[in-house]
Amino acid sequence: MRILSCFLPATAIALLALLPARVVAQKADASNVDSAILDVLLARGIIDQAEYDELKEMVRAHADESQGEVDLIESRLDRLRAPDVQTNGGSPTKLQFKSPDGKWSLNIKGRIQARAETVSSTDQSKDGVNFSIPRSRLDFSGNAGAENVMYRLEMDLATNAKPTNPATEGTFTVRHAYVDWGFENGTAVLLGQTEFPFGREAVQGSAVQQFGERSIVFQSFEPEYEPQAMYHGTANEGKLEFAGSVANGEGRGKNNTPGDNINGLRAGARVVWNPLGAVKNDGPAFQTYDSGNTLVSIGADYMGNQDNSGLNTANAGSDTRSAGLDAQLFSGPFSLLAEAITRHEHDPGNSFDDKGMLIEGGWLFTPTWEVCARAAANNFENSDDQTETALGLNYYVDKHNGKWQLEWNHIHQDGASPSQSLVRLGYQLMF
Repeated sequence: MRILSCFLPATAIALLALLPARVVAQKADASNVDSAILDVLLARGIIDQAEYDELKEMVRAHADESQGEVDLIESRLDRLRAPDVQTNGGSPTKLQFKSPDGKWSLNIKGRIQARAETVSSTDQSKDGVNFSIPRSRLDFSGNAGAENVMYRLEMDLATNAKPTNPATEGTFTVRHAYVDWGFENGTAVLLGQTEFPFGREAVQGSAVQQFGERSIVFQSFEPEYEPQAMYHGTANEGKLEFAGSVANGEGRGKNNTPGDNINGLRAGARVVWNPLGAVKNDGPAFQTYDSGNTLVSIGADYMGNQDNSGLNTANAGSDTRSAGLDAQLFSGPFSLLAEAITRHEHDPGNSFDDKGMLIEGGWLFTPTWEVCARAAANNFENSDDQTETALGLNYYVDKHNGKWQLEWNHIHQDGASPSQSLVRLGYQLMF
């Protein structure tokens, strides 16, 4: 009998082990099957009460162990369902790889602008037809190690966009390359290369504008990309934007050249007020077309460059002070941009005051078709004045992700400098 009593518990346990894994994984006091087997063994006198209690504890322990194994398997399956790298995408410029905790991400996007244009100039040596890829960019961005640490790297592999003799090959350049540390108060510190915060055209970006190229005001007064340190941010739900920066002052990708006064550094600040709510820095009125709402953005900026290199100034080595006011209006299908810049240059022997003015507007007469116009003027005290007139017709296949741009542009220059007219057809693809 003692041998039987020892054999039967082992037999019962073996029988329990042969049950389906899902049943075994349950606790003994919660399993009708396990309880029923033990009850039958006890009722038939095969086991006594002590052996019943002992078996019940063993079954309960076995169930706990099995449940632990099930939990481990389920956790591993969860990791397979949600891998360490998650992918989002499915539309242009939205491809993203990120970690489940949101601390690491990589956004990949790019754009290609293909163009054909014909130029007619008062200097016949500049006449001609040219095909080009003025912008061919690949952009990587995201956050690194924390949600508030952002980075961006944008490269440009373009052909030569202007007719030259002899013909020249395009170049590889870096546009954006920076790290941006954000703070809880909505501000951030950026270190690297990006647009210098001066002028609405410069900070708007060439991908979202109504014309293929920025105006003559931008070309003469606004610096665009420079290596710099910038403090920037927004407040009041996007109604206020601000940025202050110190840059090398030498242009895109260039180191600082030592000089007499603080080594020729460029310093500037920009403040933007959006009284009716946050405004996307865009050219066409996509953000108000459907709603019929009105949005207004007003900007003011200042820039100083001591012992400058001649970039965005008339005379290298002079101390330069520039100030600008700009405004942008979106109302239903209409958009309007206006900008005025004054610049004062001073060196030991000379002093010059220059001005630039721009007005540009567009009308989306359907969700995909837009007509636009531009008038700009540069008044220089020590060189030939310039005026620009441009008309454009845009067809937006998918807003800025795919758009055709047809334009006529005329730049008139006083004095001996050549004037020119051009007709340009371009297509932009963003991916």
